[in-house]
Amino acid sequence: MGAKLVSVTLLLEVGNTAWKLAIYQVADQPKSLGRGQGFAALEALLLTLDFDSVAVASVAASEFTEALQQFALQHNKHVFVAETETGFDVTHCYANPSTYGVDRWLTLLVARAEQTNAMIIDAGTAVTLDVIDHEGHHFGGWISPGFRLMQESLIQRSSKLRVTDKAPEEALGTSTEHAVYLGCQAALRGFVEQALQRSEEAFGAQGFKCYLTGGDHDHISSELFNRFNCRVERRPDLVLEGLARWFEQRPV
Repeated sequence: MGAKLVSVTLLLEVGNTAWKLAIYQVADQPKSLGRGQGFAALEALLLTLDFDSVAVASVAASEFTEALQQFALQHNKHVFVAETETGFDVTHCYANPSTYGVDRWLTLLVARAEQTNAMIIDAGTAVTLDVIDHEGHHFGGWISPGFRLMQESLIQRSSKLRVTDKAPEEALGTSTEHAVYLGCQAALRGFVEQALQRSEEAFGAQGFKCYLTGGDHDHISSELFNRFNCRVERRPDLVLEGLARWFEQRPV
């Protein structure tokens, strides 16, 4: 008898500015294959890989997913597109769940699978907060401009200013760029502190887990959590983890 063929599925998260690609692994964390920007870069990477299908979660323009589906058609691959749904043992607070971002929804699936009270902060192009209890009831959340987007919105009208990626050493900015960086950092800190207060009010003595994810999660200092009854986990690929959960549980 010949060797048993193994089907290989890739997991693809497409954000507003970048994408992440990983290998789906049963009962294990997704294995990262890389990240980049634009479909051309993704196509170049896909052409080097041996796989059968792609599960994708995208908040980007529909043209990206359409290009992926066209690529799959040309190369005899399958594409599974995750969309926000009811079910999956999560009770939505949104009257119309289809308007709830698929990236946010997928992170809820992780918290639900781990059966924990949870506060989820995804710090990317936007900063999102979601709160869910251990029984799968979603309380709602917040959306705010992300750390870099806040900086860009302040300097876009000036040709003399630029976004700085290096954290200033001073507490108060001694240049305009540093002042913008530190001010946006303070705004992000305030977002997190208020989110922690709201979650503590919701869960009280039960406590909760705080998942930190997204490309800018490292701008959120761990010391912010010290006075709250929570356990902090930095899970930079939480959306991909949720996509794996969806792929496992989706109706066939």
